[in-house]
Amino acid sequence: MIAEKAIEAEIEQLRGLEVLAQAYEEIASTRMKKTRTEVLTKRGFLGEISDVFEQVRMSYARQVVQLIRSKGLKRGGKITFLAHNGKTVVVFLSANTGLYGEIVRRTFNEFIKEVRNKNVEVTIVGKQGLALYLQEEPNRPYTYFDLPDFAATSRQVGDIIRHIVAYERIHVYYGKFINVVNQSPNLFAIAAEIDLPEEVDKSPESFIFEPSLEKILMFFETEIFASLFEQTVSESELAKSASRVIAMDKAASNINKYLEALRTERLKEYHRVINRKQLNSLSNIFYV
Repeated sequence: MIAEKAIEAEIEQLRGLEVLAQAYEEIASTRMKKTRTEVLTKRGFLGEISDVFEQVRMSYARQVVQLIRSKGLKRGGKITFLAHNGKTVVVFLSANTGLYGEIVRRTFNEFIKEVRNKNVEVTIVGKQGLALYLQEEPNRPYTYFDLPDFAATSRQVGDIIRHIVAYERIHVYYGKFINVVNQSPNLFAIAAEIDLPEEVDKSPESFIFEPSLEKILMFFETEIFASLFEQTVSESELAKSASRVIAMDKAASNINKYLEALRTERLKEYHRVINRKQLNSLSNIFYV
């Protein structure tokens, strides 16, 4: 009887976990559907913006070279119009909570490889990432930012941008949404310097820079970077939602399998109890 009660108690606990996993899955699915179209649309838009900037830079490389000469720099080098510290920062966009499947850990594995192999400074975003980092590199300095897993405000994201924009090279590791069943660790890398070619090719496109080429390049270094980073945060949110859907679906499936096994065990225990009662009855009849 005690064994049967223990099985019943475990079944009730698993039913509760199954309901919880299904609830998490539904919430994550709703978030994923809500953000997927917006994220994928912006992904294409920002890609087009980056392409436009590259076309302008290449088409009017002669004007850039003239600007370089006025600043005393060499042809074929690099140029930036904002003040940077000359260092590289590696950023890990993780999560504040768990139950996101493997995507956070897989992204961390890629992130920690660069941290260990290069002379870089470290920035961690999210409690889960901080916990993983302290397990692997407890004595290495880092900068930490707390960020909600979803619906982060412009102010919260802005705090991170203001910190990392001071670096010459920025590498951001995050989970990227491929499709509902696939999310992949990804690297968003941006450098403050603009590589300039040794030779300037003529371009058929004709552009007029207003108010000036220098101010346009400064705009790309500030506003476009901020937009790209905000998109990266949104990409991370979408990937986490999709990963949670898969993780919770797998968890619910495993719970259901275990429940079936427990129900079978409960039935066996029931028959064992019945058999013992029948044997006891026969024994009593035999000895009367």
